[in-house]
Amino acid sequence: MTLLTKTGNEADKKQSRISDDFDILRYSALFSGVNLEVVKLFAYLATHRLFKAGDWLIEQDTKANQAFILLHGKVEITAKYQGQDIVLQELAQDSFFGELALLAQFKWFFSARALEDAEVLIIDRTAFQKVLGKYPEHKDKLIERIIKLRIDRLTHQTLHMLKRLVDKENEPPIPIL
Repeated sequence: MTLLTKTGNEADKKQSRISDDFDILRYSALFSGVNLEVVKLFAYLATHRLFKAGDWLIEQDTKANQAFILLHGKVEITAKYQGQDIVLQELAQDSFFGELALLAQFKWFFSARALEDAEVLIIDRTAFQKVLGKYPEHKDKLIERIIKLRIDRLTHQTLHMLKRLVDKENEPPIPIL
C-alpha cells in the first residue's frame, strides 16, 4: 500500500509540474499564441534545474544544446575578453536565454552564472527539433520568435555596453599625486 501511495504521489507531482510548466510556457515570449498541444508537449519534455549562487549554468566555449527560462533568481551573462569576464547583461525572472541553441550547433559565445540561487526550465535542442518535426506548421513562427528574442537581447546588451563606455568616458581623470 505504501508503494502504491508513493507512486501515486510522484505521478501527481509530475502532472502538477507539467501543468505549471505549461502555464509558464504558454505565456512566454516564445510560445505565447502557439497551439496549446504544441506547448503541452514542450512542457512535458522540459526539465528543471536548480543552481546555487555562483554556479555556472553555461560556460563559454562548451557545446550549446539547450535554452533556459529563468523561473527564480538572477543570472549574469558574461563573455571572456583578454582573460577577464566582462558582464554583458543581468537577467531576472522570466528571462529566456540560450535560444539560438535550439536552432543550430555551436559552442557558447558567452557564459551564464547564477548571481543568487536560481531555478530554470530547460528545453534541449533534440526535444525542440522533435516537436517541430511533429508540428512543422509551427516551425516558421517559432524560428521567427527565437530570432526576435535574440535581437532584443542583443539590443539590450549593446545599450548596456554603450552606457558603461559613455559613463567611463565621462568619469573625471584620476589625479596624479
